[in-house]
Amino acid sequence: MAHIDMDEDGTIETVRQRARVSGHVHNAQVMLVAAGIAAFSIVAVASAMLTTIL
Repeated sequence: MAHIDMDEDGTIETVRQRARVSGHVHNAQVMLVAAGIAAFSIVAVASAMLTTIL
């Protein structure tokens, strides 16, 4: 037997808003990962240059 939730929280506008917020959070997480990789790359290049100078 299926359980059918009849709350008003399931309106299409609420679902769309939650999907939109979820999409924004996902984009922010992707940008943070990309920024972390870029920062790590900069530090790696700088350390490689310092080791060749010293």
